[in-house]
Amino acid sequence: MSPSAEDFVSWAKSAGASALGKMPVGAAESAAGLIGEYEIDGYVLDPHIRLAMKTTERDQSIHTMTPAHARRASAAGFRASNAPRVDGVSVSPTVISDPIHGDLPGRVYEPSQTAEALRPGVLFLHQGGSVIGDLETCDTFCTQLAAGLGAVVVSLDYLLAPEHQFPTQNDNVDAAWDWLLDSARYLSIDTSQLVVCGDSAGGQLTASLCQRLRDAERPQPAVQALIYPFVDAAATGGSMESCADAFPLTIDIAHFFTAQLVPDGFDREDPSFSPAQHLNLAGLAPAVVVTAAFDILRDQGVAYGDKLREAGVPVISRIEETMPHSFLAMGGLSPEAYAASERVIADISTLLTKAGE
Repeated sequence: MSPSAEDFVSWAKSAGASALGKMPVGAAESAAGLIGEYEIDGYVLDPHIRLAMKTTERDQSIHTMTPAHARRASAAGFRASNAPRVDGVSVSPTVISDPIHGDLPGRVYEPSQTAEALRPGVLFLHQGGSVIGDLETCDTFCTQLAAGLGAVVVSLDYLLAPEHQFPTQNDNVDAAWDWLLDSARYLSIDTSQLVVCGDSAGGQLTASLCQRLRDAERPQPAVQALIYPFVDAAATGGSMESCADAFPLTIDIAHFFTAQLVPDGFDREDPSFSPAQHLNLAGLAPAVVVTAAFDILRDQGVAYGDKLREAGVPVISRIEETMPHSFLAMGGLSPEAYAASERVIADISTLLTKAGE
């Protein structure tokens, strides 16, 4: 007798996320076929992710939890979904001083080979709606960045809401950027090859940092990389509706994050929170803007990339057509998610090379 959809789901739950990631593509496609393809707006979800999605359908959504519970639950999920660290990268803790909010934990990733020349430097800002997430969330991707770019990567553990509401996170990022500049000589970083990179809420923080630097007439990084970014609280319709129940970021979870993060009475369309609402996007750093097809944030990310391009900013942009939100942290679930993260790094490398010409 052939296995049923229930058989595959039962096996996947018992075997764990790493087993899903190791499943041959053909086997994953067969299993996903039994369960049923997942399609939105003409896009078909990666079969490995489809299986992972199916195994979590009856799990409690984090929007029904307290923030503390949501952090514990999401941390367990990220531990399961991430691939192992890349070899050849050394990882060490650091402390980044924010003059307003005090010391913040950070993590430095360096290619293990001795630096014979100055290297690019990357400030990385993790996902999580500024409510969940920490240095572990995209730890594997940071090792990929360090290895793929030959760069020093600094990941910031910025303060989270509701204990620390917006704009605390912008203050933290400003402090981390200044720390990276001040530490460049010590870390053998080429300050003409700086990158700020973030996913989801980290993408929002990335875009906002570049706008603040430009408005303060300070130098831009060589590259800003926005991965499935939140950039526009005014966005409605389109993917906000079609992907409202998509895995893993539902509209209910997004509303939960915003409710924790934004103080009462604050205008959510203020450019400091919604970078796409800034009236002037000229003079910003060349941008990588990568969105995910199965994501409520897809359309606003695409629109922001278009606005940057119209303002004269060099942009590399695309939709990862089989991927959901959070794919940078799903390399252990899906070979295609890992490949998508490598494509992000290749895009950053392309713009860094142009910056150096």
